[in-house]
Amino acid sequence: MGSNCHQGTGSLGQALIPALLQADFDVTCILRPSSKSEVPAGVSVKVADYTDIKSLVIALQNHDAVVEAFNPAASVHQASIIEAVAAAGVRHIITPDFSGNTFHPRASEALIFNPKLEAQRALERAVADAGERLFWTAIITGPWMDWAIEQGIFWVDRSKKVVTRYGSGDQKCSLSRHALNGEALVAVLTNPDKYRNRPAYFASFTVSTNEIIDAIRSLELDGWEVVDVPFDEFAEKARQMWHEDTKNGVRDRLHSAAYAALSTVALLDERNRFGSDFGNHVETGCDEGNGALRETLRRLLA
Repeated sequence: MGSNCHQGTGSLGQALIPALLQADFDVTCILRPSSKSEVPAGVSVKVADYTDIKSLVIALQNHDAVVEAFNPAASVHQASIIEAVAAAGVRHIITPDFSGNTFHPRASEALIFNPKLEAQRALERAVADAGERLFWTAIITGPWMDWAIEQGIFWVDRSKKVVTRYGSGDQKCSLSRHALNGEALVAVLTNPDKYRNRPAYFASFTVSTNEIIDAIRSLELDGWEVVDVPFDEFAEKARQMWHEDTKNGVRDRLHSAAYAALSTVALLDERNRFGSDFGNHVETGCDEGNGALRETLRRLLA
């Protein structure tokens, strides 16, 4: 089977491409003309701009599926991509998710998901028009815990040996290993009809901050401390930062401090307002359990 990754060379692609190659998929990456990215051995490369439908059609031909592994900001080009996908005869689109629960009824209130929500609406309209010729799957994995800790953007800060507890710390959140993104993609592409036109939820752990704290304490690591932050005050400040960025015309939302803050709000809301605890929806056999959580933390923090 041929799988086509749109962009796919960033942090997400580093999980997706090795998994696809190991599962013997034929993989092509479509890179923008300005891209300086390098792709792994065994991957074909084609060049096309998101707005150039003719070049996209040529790049997409003879592929069974398209994986939209790009920056959420590129979701504004979804209509052009879908037009090219349909013209090229591709049947299966994996949407630009691999993160938070964008299918929760209140996802739009989180603010950070709006480009993905707009892309999803465009996709569903196109699928309705295409009938049986086109279908989609959204892979929802939550935050990538190991990758985020290594990047220093998780609420477990290994450089400072600090766990930041927002609010009570009791709210659970569904988290994944970085590699699970690739494992989930292979599962979906191997059995596409099972995941037709729906979100598929994958998570390694569904756990609260307090449970993470307990796991770290059980490892008996020296020097770790917990810092408490009132959740409501943090959430209000995060929204103010976002609105200020909007006022100032900030375009790169993904790398802004406001985006990071609102991501934390969406994940750790005390009432699970944005569905970040999706443990009840996770595909059977996916949850790895407390023992695996403890060993993951040992590997990352010891």
